[in-house]
Amino acid sequence: MKIALITPHPVPLALGGAENLWWGLQQHFEEHTEHRCDIVSVMSPESSFWDLVSSYETFSKLDLSAYDCVISGKYPGWMVKHPNHVCYMLHRLRGLYDTYPMSQHHPAVLKHPKLGNLADWLEEGIANPDPNQIPELFDRLRALRNADLPPDVLAFPGAFSRAVIHFLDNAALSPMRMQRYTAISGTVARRKSYFPPDMPVDVLYPPPHRDNYSCGKSSYFFTSSRLDRPKRIDLLIEAMRSVKGDIPLLIAGTGPDEARLKAIAGDDPRIRFLGYVPDDDMPGLYADARAVPFIPVDEDYGLITIEAMKSGKPVLTVVDSGGPCEFVQHGKTGFICQPQPAALAEWLNRLATNEDEAIAMGRAAEAKVSTINWATVAKGLLEIAAPQARTRVIRPKITVATTFKVYPPMNGGQSRVFHLYRNLAKTFDVDLVTLGSTTDVRHEAEIAPGLMEITIPRTDAHAEAEYEVSKRVDHKPVSDITANALLGLTPDYTEALKLSAMTSRIVIACHPFMVDWLKRAAPGKPFWYEAQDVERTLKAAVFGDLPEAASLLREVEMAERECWITAERVFACANRDLEALEQIYGPTRARLSEVPNGVSLENVPYTSLEERRRLQAVGGIGGQQLAIFMGSWHGPNLEAVEDLIVEAPRCPDTRFIILGSVCMPFKDRKLPANMEMMGAVDMETRDLMLSIADVALNPMRSGTGTNLKMLDYMAAGVPVISTEFGARGLNITDREHYFRSSTSDLHTALATIRETSEADLERLILAARARVEDEYSWAVIADRFLEEIRGDI
Repeated sequence: MKIALITPHPVPLALGGAENLWWGLQQHFEEHTEHRCDIVSVMSPESSFWDLVSSYETFSKLDLSAYDCVISGKYPGWMVKHPNHVCYMLHRLRGLYDTYPMSQHHPAVLKHPKLGNLADWLEEGIANPDPNQIPELFDRLRALRNADLPPDVLAFPGAFSRAVIHFLDNAALSPMRMQRYTAISGTVARRKSYFPPDMPVDVLYPPPHRDNYSCGKSSYFFTSSRLDRPKRIDLLIEAMRSVKGDIPLLIAGTGPDEARLKAIAGDDPRIRFLGYVPDDDMPGLYADARAVPFIPVDEDYGLITIEAMKSGKPVLTVVDSGGPCEFVQHGKTGFICQPQPAALAEWLNRLATNEDEAIAMGRAAEAKVSTINWATVAKGLLEIAAPQARTRVIRPKITVATTFKVYPPMNGGQSRVFHLYRNLAKTFDVDLVTLGSTTDVRHEAEIAPGLMEITIPRTDAHAEAEYEVSKRVDHKPVSDITANALLGLTPDYTEALKLSAMTSRIVIACHPFMVDWLKRAAPGKPFWYEAQDVERTLKAAVFGDLPEAASLLREVEMAERECWITAERVFACANRDLEALEQIYGPTRARLSEVPNGVSLENVPYTSLEERRRLQAVGGIGGQQLAIFMGSWHGPNLEAVEDLIVEAPRCPDTRFIILGSVCMPFKDRKLPANMEMMGAVDMETRDLMLSIADVALNPMRSGTGTNLKMLDYMAAGVPVISTEFGARGLNITDREHYFRSSTSDLHTALATIRETSEADLERLILAARARVEDEYSWAVIADRFLEEIRGDI
């Protein structure tokens, strides 16, 4: 068989990862199969709207009938018409898709009178692509060349150029023209609008173009990439300021951000810019690295990750890096953290001071990518998919709006959203449209099978307006309450919400604060409300008697009332919250459901009492009873810590450890000698503390819903002391599943646990774990809820 690989070349010509991919694939076909393979290259300028259109038309007219099979992977190469055309997707024109700047989007230009009905025709063609319309579009565009259109209409990127390219891509990639669809990564395969709806997409990971990678010494950190802002080398350089010791950071590559990056590095002798490095020298640099940090924004694939792992090196990446996260397993083949200098510094320090661990992780990394090779890619591209494999069940979709990022889940609210909808996504596709901070980056990622998170960062104007409101109420948190009033300052969020809701069966307000925007984004769609708390009660407790908070509390009440009265379904953590909402706002037409808080059993390791004692002995933990409290910066948690500060001196035989962002307001407080604040910690540290603690505390006396920390404690096998209020809403019994105690009598409860026999403690721990497994695992909770709503969606 004679195969053509279609490769558009940019102008001016630049050779990079795409070219290496096609060369490697061609070499494999030629040297290891019976097929003949040519690379068909065409220069493809795209510096302006008209250049881009011309490039698309050039490819649409290529005659490749002499070939038996055509494989394309980038715009505008897939415009080639051939009866045996296979798509091996690298990416679409990202500046008009997932990185398109919606803040610069001016849809009004599509209504320019000289465009006639072209905009409506394009919109219909995007929704219902017809390859037979491609020639007509080029004819209609040629007619516009002399129409004296204003520059904003023909802006690139812009609303009109975006519509034209979406029309052409959708038509070219229509199932009427493509035999099958493959992608270089799961990240690419999952991107919205990249592939026709409901068509299967196979992921075929391409290997590096060379195979002489090896593992040598472990002397420095090494990274390689083009030096521009999306690669975020600046975060690595800033992180190095907090890295102890003399381990160097070697940076290979050139680019437009080089001068700025060198200025940030200053005179730090450990940071070395290598400039352009010949391809033949790269394996040697990988070979002697301790680890390879690679932290781009939503990378399509990231061959650097594969090259590093094939060299036996662990990779440090970040949660929103895209392709690298498909290979980096946290704690096994590398580390994944937040894209912030402090978080990066933590893991760089760990790698710098634990060479043996880095080497072991490097061996696991090498094993992880050992099956990535050209033979698998070539076979996958040429396989004819069985008819039944080319069908996919169409699943209804849900859109959920939140005022906070969800992944990775670090606090109770994030955990509830992530785990509840992760389990609902076994039946439905779910979009979480989340509002990030100004330091976040816009990204879309599948954070669990069927569960997409679309994160839109607040604009600076939004954050500044929010800060001004916070100042009026003694800098108490107001980001959720002000979302409804300020969301117009972050127009990308409202646009993302609208786009997601267009293809959803129902929309859900997670908390009430964006109800107005959600209803505008999805007029006529069934609207549900997830009431995680009774917000009026909760916020009143946060603000206390502050007179300046009165207007904010009115906004909370208006939003919560709107949700309660107009939603078709309301689900809350506890029936007591549903009853409280009815008492405050009166009757509702909504169907009501209790969806209690739960625990992800697979993410909370259970430690038996025997193993707990062994770990305590190995760690030299003795003398004092170890008691932990976990919580986020949340009013009722702050109240609980205040109580513990008062009670700790009465418990000299107990060492109190406080975990979580609840520690932040207490950083300057003088604490009792037997109390420590660890602050926000990663999951590994949390699990460690849960495995060695003698007792976990839940001294809550206010709040709504139920306390997730109770379930985490019980799942982990830690004996729990809780107030009666802290155990509210849970089907658990004093002395059977936990120890009930008021905060003022905490010292007695702690003494009781010390005096309880190991056999009795073990019975209580096992009963608590069993109760969680039977009633409070997220899988069980979601299944019960799915039974209730099955006929609604």
